[in-house]
Amino acid sequence: PPPQLSDEDESRILALPLQQQAEELLQRSLAHDVRAREVLEQQLPQFKGVVRESPNMKQLMDRAQYSGDLRVRNVYCGLMLAMDGWNEDAQAVTMLVDRAKNENDSQQRAYDLWFIGLLGGRGVEPQQVHDVLLGYTQKDPDAYVRQWATEGLRFLGTDQALDDEFNIFVSDPSFTVRDRAGCNVSDCGNFTRKQRMRMLPKLLEIAEDPAANAQMRSWSFLAMQEITDVSLTPDAKAWRQWYTQHGAEKMAQFEKLPEWQVRGE
Repeated sequence: PPPQLSDEDESRILALPLQQQAEELLQRSLAHDVRAREVLEQQLPQFKGVVRESPNMKQLMDRAQYSGDLRVRNVYCGLMLAMDGWNEDAQAVTMLVDRAKNENDSQQRAYDLWFIGLLGGRGVEPQQVHDVLLGYTQKDPDAYVRQWATEGLRFLGTDQALDDEFNIFVSDPSFTVRDRAGCNVSDCGNFTRKQRMRMLPKLLEIAEDPAANAQMRSWSFLAMQEITDVSLTPDAKAWRQWYTQHGAEKMAQFEKLPEWQVRGE
């Protein structure tokens, strides 16, 4: 197992300035140090509004959101909120929801929706967050706003949110939004491997559909490969054969994994 934080390490780190604390604890969390991640969680209130996105922190955060450990992806949400000065509470959700509703600038609205998603991912008002984000993915005329509402949904980690991502993938008028939803179905966001495996039959149907456009079929093959870690030619028959023979066995394999273990760095 990877080396874990010792008592001495913890005392030394907690004596550092907050920026350095956050960076070292995140660096160790990325190296699968469970205790470092737990200390980082405890320190989040101290980091609020103090820790900044330095070049080093930005690099670490980019890795954290695609970590092979969902617990680290979740800490990423907590750190994003802390660095931006948000409390993890219902009041923050209310404030962001109201702001998004009254915001004419689409970039600002997109920002609000992303942070609403981060809060939901941290367990703050998850059902309200889900409903708000889903509403924007379905009704906002601006593709940029729909894209960031789609990104917000990926943090919720629920079956419902994953189904929503799939529906956006097949139905949004914007290819950019579809592309992001497809990535969230296959690899990004806070879903488990067995949750994603459940999407395979739906992706296979797109791949087999002669009426589906080339881009959607190509994305579906890529998503199936990322979900399963199986490399096959982009050929629907080959995938159907693989799924018939090995689908159940692959699902059983994913069910045996610890919930937090996902495909990532």
